[in-house]
Amino acid sequence: MSSFPRADDFAPIPEYDFIPLGPNDFIFNHDAEHSLSATESPLPDKLSSFKNFYITRPLSYSNRKYSFSTKYEKFHVTAHHRAGYNKIYNFRRSRSFFFELVDLISDTNQIELKIYTNDYHMSSIPIQHTSTSRLPNIKFQISKLLTHFFSTQKVIPRRLQSKFFGLIRKKLLERVDFIKSRAQKNDLTNHMTKTFFNFSYKKYRFYFGIYIPCNHFCTTNRLNTTVHTCTVPVPFTLSKGRSACILHHKKLVLYITPKDEIPPHDNNCCNPKDFHADLLHRRWASKRISNHFSRRLGISFDTKYHAYGLNNNAKKGSDCIYGKIYFNFKHRHSTSIRTQKRQHARFDSLRRQIFHSSNLPPNANRDDQFLAAKRKCFLFDAEQHICKRLKHLRYKKKFSTPLQSYYNFPLPFPDQDIGIIPVQPVKDNNIPIDELSISTDPILDKVPSHLIPLIPDYPLYAGGLRNQPSALKVKKKKLQPLTVGSDAWLALMEEAYERYEENKRYEENKLVYSIKWETDPDRAEYREDLYSAVMDYTDAIHNLELKKLEIASRPPSLPVPKNTKKGKQKKKNKQADNASTSTFTSDIITDKEILMELCDPVNIHEDIPYSVRSKAQLYEPDVMVMDANLKKRRADTNGNLDSHYGLYIPKKVCTAPDRLGSDTSSSNDTK
Repeated sequence: MSSFPRADDFAPIPEYDFIPLGPNDFIFNHDAEHSLSATESPLPDKLSSFKNFYITRPLSYSNRKYSFSTKYEKFHVTAHHRAGYNKIYNFRRSRSFFFELVDLISDTNQIELKIYTNDYHMSSIPIQHTSTSRLPNIKFQISKLLTHFFSTQKVIPRRLQSKFFGLIRKKLLERVDFIKSRAQKNDLTNHMTKTFFNFSYKKYRFYFGIYIPCNHFCTTNRLNTTVHTCTVPVPFTLSKGRSACILHHKKLVLYITPKDEIPPHDNNCCNPKDFHADLLHRRWASKRISNHFSRRLGISFDTKYHAYGLNNNAKKGSDCIYGKIYFNFKHRHSTSIRTQKRQHARFDSLRRQIFHSSNLPPNANRDDQFLAAKRKCFLFDAEQHICKRLKHLRYKKKFSTPLQSYYNFPLPFPDQDIGIIPVQPVKDNNIPIDELSISTDPILDKVPSHLIPLIPDYPLYAGGLRNQPSALKVKKKKLQPLTVGSDAWLALMEEAYERYEENKRYEENKLVYSIKWETDPDRAEYREDLYSAVMDYTDAIHNLELKKLEIASRPPSLPVPKNTKKGKQKKKNKQADNASTSTFTSDIITDKEILMELCDPVNIHEDIPYSVRSKAQLYEPDVMVMDANLKKRRADTNGNLDSHYGLYIPKKVCTAPDRLGSDTSSSNDTK
């Protein structure tokens, strides 16, 4: 069996032993700087004012030995999102090991190197090492830390440690250079450099990296307001020394530098959403057209931004502000025949995949293909014209005219968008009829004033407001629209007005619920519906149980006294017995009928709360998210939670009466 490699068995390489020093060298250890006097420092005096990872060895070696220790330091985070570069915080399927490097001599007599890990099975007992230098260089520190790791882990066998030792040390030394190069940059970009790399052995996963502390201020918990510096390892570093752990990603300063705009001097002065909305408004107002070309598919197309009119939100309730138009599709294949065949194959494969996902047959007509491609925002024909809604910018309130004073960014208006059919402005219904402008159109004089703001821009056809024919059906059957002001047209408009009033009352109720539950309208509506369903079911159960209690508390009917005399009294006693029996039977039947009637509402309202929750979970899962409760106690501060400590109380099996009052018990005996 090969011997385990020692950390100090290496030849000094100029690449890692000495690098020219600079004033902008990045420092991993963010502790306070402590410099030594000229008599205590083993380095020349001219290098004492510089900071660098790589410390040159003194020219004359002494026999003095300096001791230092290596140990494990545990870290743990409570954030649930651990994907991407945050995978280093996952401890169920992988383990992370971050090596802390010391580049400054502290005031203490002994240097302590730490390995930050989320593996709580590792022993925290430190291991002592010796060195001929008071401050070992980076390669020596990494070697000793790796020696500590291999001597405490139980996964990688000893026969393979010599193979992986040099590989991991080389990767860590390269990671030091990568981090240093990124952190010293002064450019205004958001490019990230990871502080770790992946390493796997069979089914075991490891993440090795260089430890950089978060250094953002945070509190211990909600009860203890003591502020301290966060020491959790960071997964990446950015230019200008920016870094943050998973708990403080929101505190990072990110730069917004669009290519066609002048970058602002201070990125914190404007909300990113407002800045993006202002950028889209400028691109829409300047009628900017962007050209896109794909060499992989051999196609090209153009895009531009479109602004929806304000009436689109006031009448139809469509709250999207902007849309992105895709048009001018062209095939631009390569001149190489081999590349051209590959482009054809990729494009045909993508088109078949999109049509197959929409369940279209191979011989589908052109309109169905255009509709399927529109759902996936896919261009394959020069006659296509797709407008995709930008759903991240919306109006705050539906079915109302938005006001500019409610927004921190400029709103587009219909009369500014050339090429879009102008929409009639919305008239305010709160203005008295006397102050309304007199219409010069004789046709509109026949239309009531409350219907004028709801007149659509498209023609109406017979058949009801919900059964309007499609454009293809109108063209095929040559249908004639209804005349404005006719009786059929007015009936459709009255139906539209009733629908508008119903939507208006619905929105007003949502606002009332929002004030009542102190949350947004969608969540408030869901909670009000669930509250009403639960209360109806509770009332039905209460009425049923109240009737059962009344029947149970009713005194039993006394038997009719019988005469013991013989003769004529026998017939009277028999008649009295029959009468009492019939009365008692009629009372029992009446009580059962009442119980059956009370059981019907229980059966009806029993499944309504579950249907409300399942519907919200299927169509609107965001409304089920509860607001943050600042007064809620955490699990680690509540000692009454048995589940927190893994204790479970065995439950007993008991009999419960059914809804008709009769007791039912399980046939199986519980031991």
